[in-house]
Amino acid sequence: MAATNNPADSNIELTERGEVHLTSGGVLSDEETAKSENSHVAEPNHVNEGQRAKESESPDFERAIRGFKWFLAYSSLLSTVLFYALDGTIVADIQPSIIDTLGETEKLPWIGVGIFLGALTILPLGRAYGIFHVKWLFLSLVIIFEVGSVVCGAAPSMDGFIVGRVLQGVGACGCYSGAITYISMTTTPRERPLYLSGVVATWSLGSVVGPVIGGAFAQSSATWRWAFYINLIVAALTAPSLVLCLPNIDPAPQFTFRTKLFMQDWAGICIFLAGSACVSMGLTFGGAVYPFDSAPEITFWTLSGVLLVAFILVSVYHPVIDVQRRLYPIHLMKRMELNILQYAIFVAAGSMVTTLYYTPLLFQFTRGDGPLMAGVRLLPFLGGMIFFSVLNGALMPRLGYYMPWYILGNALILIGSSLMVTTNVSTTEAHIYGYTLLLGGGCGSFFTAGFSVVQSLVSVSELSNAISFMAIGQTMGQIIILSIGGSLFQNIGSELLSQILPDLPADDIIRLTTGTHSPIFEALSQDLQTRVVEQITLALRNVYFVMVATSGLAFIGSLFLSRRKLY
Repeated sequence: MAATNNPADSNIELTERGEVHLTSGGVLSDEETAKSENSHVAEPNHVNEGQRAKESESPDFERAIRGFKWFLAYSSLLSTVLFYALDGTIVADIQPSIIDTLGETEKLPWIGVGIFLGALTILPLGRAYGIFHVKWLFLSLVIIFEVGSVVCGAAPSMDGFIVGRVLQGVGACGCYSGAITYISMTTTPRERPLYLSGVVATWSLGSVVGPVIGGAFAQSSATWRWAFYINLIVAALTAPSLVLCLPNIDPAPQFTFRTKLFMQDWAGICIFLAGSACVSMGLTFGGAVYPFDSAPEITFWTLSGVLLVAFILVSVYHPVIDVQRRLYPIHLMKRMELNILQYAIFVAAGSMVTTLYYTPLLFQFTRGDGPLMAGVRLLPFLGGMIFFSVLNGALMPRLGYYMPWYILGNALILIGSSLMVTTNVSTTEAHIYGYTLLLGGGCGSFFTAGFSVVQSLVSVSELSNAISFMAIGQTMGQIIILSIGGSLFQNIGSELLSQILPDLPADDIIRLTTGTHSPIFEALSQDLQTRVVEQITLALRNVYFVMVATSGLAFIGSLFLSRRKLY
């Protein structure tokens, strides 16, 4: 039996059958937890936390999986990250096609928000990876994602499509969290940032290619439905590597499956999911679907407030579940450094998804692009994000400092989003490409760093908590920033269009905001089409105001990050 010496998995043992066990079960007793927490408090400020990682890492440590088998395992993990990325943005350019087929324009916001509502499960799933058998949980979530893809592709109605999107969100976020968990458990602290940068590069690639693939299918005889069926082909190609090459990791082998179920914070899970769903729907539907003073909107925000209070109480004073197993690791919020890191990934994720959704729409209106070409316009953003994420993964462990990457990244997002606010119908393509290049570089500068840095700042027993802490920041950023931006765009856009098209029904006004290739837009006179494009472009600028505000706060926060050398 070979035991690893990696600090991130120093309590992991690899058996001769390729199974990995956490010798401590990944759960500290109350006494151990207190000692761990006290050690952080009592430690002098001048002690470098990264140095402890170096000291605890044996110089002869090697990954248990190496060579071609590691290549297959790692590439198969990246393929599942591609699921999440592709289907998070694949609908950006095909929403009009879906509405044309399924109807029910009033449910348009669900096309984009559905997958992110499902992705809210990333917090309970991240906790589950810390106690259930990692491989079987991971494979189960791959299956859930594929089922969701089939439901979306075969949906006979908008309700069926929404169900499929939520299932996709559950499966895809589980795959994403699982990939990060696997890499964190099987790599050394020094090599981890580089391998995690591969996750971000893949996510960036998939997120940008998603609209291109969706647009290509929408314009072909295969129709938009194959934008979802294609996932089955990808899964069939990667299934052998997932089944045969991924290691069997059991974080708590001493517990039965039934015991593990009872160890979950079910009260916290239910309250968190319900509250997050209410917030998401309140932000997304406010003004666009329901008036702000309507009964549904008031209900959403009232329930959100009540459930938030209940969730805080359960997280702090849960009478049954001890602090280490509660859903949200609220004890990590005691450290300002971790809060800043979480907020940074919140901003980066939200800025990335918002750019991916609304930049193609800007080109559709101002350049008359079809869904395919509008997606191609995102390539500068893709290039910036991949280049900076790989650069960060390669240089940060070598140079040792992480604070400069956060300052640089947030500054680039702030500058890029501020420039996007100035765009209008006459802004040149080169300028927009330059602005989105800055946004991509900003997101890539520290997106990868978040998961690797936070793991170096906590004890071994907090690995699962740290990943969940960052993952929920990422998911909430996607939902909240995208929802606020989308709500501003639809509300302001609808108001501006109503002024020049006072006789057009509200549903048709909303459909006009989805692109220039709808029959409603094409039926307008040339003069009205020009005025619609001008008003939509003005409305789109409001989306980037949200990014300016959030990235400005993140930039200020990055100035207070530690200046110590971590690696």
